[in-house]
Amino acid sequence: MVNFFMSLIQFFIRLFKKTDNNSNNTADISETNINNYNDNNENDVEETLVEDMFDYNGKVIILDNGHARQTSGKRSPLFSDGKTRFFEYEFNRDVVNRIARKLDNLGIRYYKIVPEVEEDIALSVRANRVNKLCNQYGAGNCVLISVHANAAGNGTQWMNARGWSVWTTKGVTKSDAIATIFWEEANKLLPKYRMTMRKDNSDGDPDNEANFTIIYKALCPAILTENLFYDNKVDVDFLMSDLGREVIADIHVNAIKRICKK
Repeated sequence: MVNFFMSLIQFFIRLFKKTDNNSNNTADISETNINNYNDNNENDVEETLVEDMFDYNGKVIILDNGHARQTSGKRSPLFSDGKTRFFEYEFNRDVVNRIARKLDNLGIRYYKIVPEVEEDIALSVRANRVNKLCNQYGAGNCVLISVHANAAGNGTQWMNARGWSVWTTKGVTKSDAIATIFWEEANKLLPKYRMTMRKDNSDGDPDNEANFTIIYKALCPAILTENLFYDNKVDVDFLMSDLGREVIADIHVNAIKRICKK
């Protein structure tokens, strides 16, 4: 009971401090957040891996937004106006920021590990940042979620592939159950908007499996979401809309809430 009241007091102290500073509830992704970052220095984690939120049942959610402005490709073909196109780095960051705001309101602790926008941080460096948090909080308390959008081509023409999917590493791991929760939450929402789902049931669960570096090297349970195809005209219209991005964020938050209650 004492711990509960101490946690409650800490929460209100943080809340009032944020109000006094007129700050919003999300971490800034400007490069000022990562000045003097040294990936080999364990003491830099708290200063550079923003933003540390109030604890929620001991879980720490680690958010990775894939790619950067400088990443080659990772964009849709031009739209019919000859000017508009989808950029994956922008989508990933926008969705992660929406997720973070919702987690803030719920009081769930999270970190956004890639505040950089221009430079594409190497996957091994991203994994090192994840693992510093795992060492700090315990790998069993952490969950890594890497947010992406999918593509079937190279960005020069519109393709036919569609759908939402979630990925884990190969074999049976603790990540499989988490991925299933994400798939279930996506399947509750996306079909309402005529978006399709993709799955691989060959091993008895709906996640796809590949040893993507960011989730393979993470010490904690880790998943990667591919949030529809940005080189499909139907999918990308949804991804470009505010409604679509809110739905994608809600999928992640609804799944995180279930994970944190386990």
